[in-house]
Amino acid sequence: MMSAPHNGPNILPQLSTPDETTRKLFSEIKAEVFQGPYQGLGERHCIATSDSSGIDCFDLHAPECLSPFLDQYCQSKYPNDDRRAAVSMWSQWYFGILLSPMLVMGAAGEVALPFQAGFINLKADDTNCPTGFELRDKRVHQTKMHPVVPDPWVHFDDLITAHLEPLIASLSASSKVSPKVFWSNVGIVIAYVEKNVLKDNRISLTPLINDAKRPDGTRNPLANPYSTKQSEDGSPSRRVCCLRYLLTSVEICPTCPLAKL
Repeated sequence: MMSAPHNGPNILPQLSTPDETTRKLFSEIKAEVFQGPYQGLGERHCIATSDSSGIDCFDLHAPECLSPFLDQYCQSKYPNDDRRAAVSMWSQWYFGILLSPMLVMGAAGEVALPFQAGFINLKADDTNCPTGFELRDKRVHQTKMHPVVPDPWVHFDDLITAHLEPLIASLSASSKVSPKVFWSNVGIVIAYVEKNVLKDNRISLTPLINDAKRPDGTRNPLANPYSTKQSEDGSPSRRVCCLRYLLTSVEICPTCPLAKL
């Protein structure tokens, strides 16, 4: 299966030619980060030791690959419900499992994650619901060894432009759901990790969800995942509905913007 190419921009500054003191195995950095308050958080991200049985996440950038994969999930989990809502739910599983450990590693300021074809594979159950990820071990730049500004737009550039952008475009094409729904699902995860998970990290994730524009001047689709309105339990309401209310077997989201309508 061919992997989708990455033609997006990369704003990560050029680093000096690395030597063994500035490069470290990804598995070693992962082991160092996921200790103390983060212990156990990276359990669903395992280091691949042999050929993976999963699917290269970059293959999902192509709708012709992703759409039948989603069909299996929708038909198995929600056979009588709106397919658009089922795909949004699939994306919440995917983003929730993928992003939390990645955000913690990036926020630690240890490494700018090298998202590219062949780096990360999706693991799923027999319904194609995401269950975890396998990552290829490789030597990566330790950004703490370089004068790189502790800016989340720098550290997460590859994740956003090389993976999330093409994946969300593919999800939208495969489901006829607005990209805003999927970007909102990502933004909710980022906001949760920033507020409830990170502990004294070098990098704050707040600019990713507060900045109206990205560093290149384009609109930031992650901006403001929550509205100024409050939900029934007093927490902020989502700005964009995730369509979960269309799934008859799933309780409505407590932060649903439609709850009071």
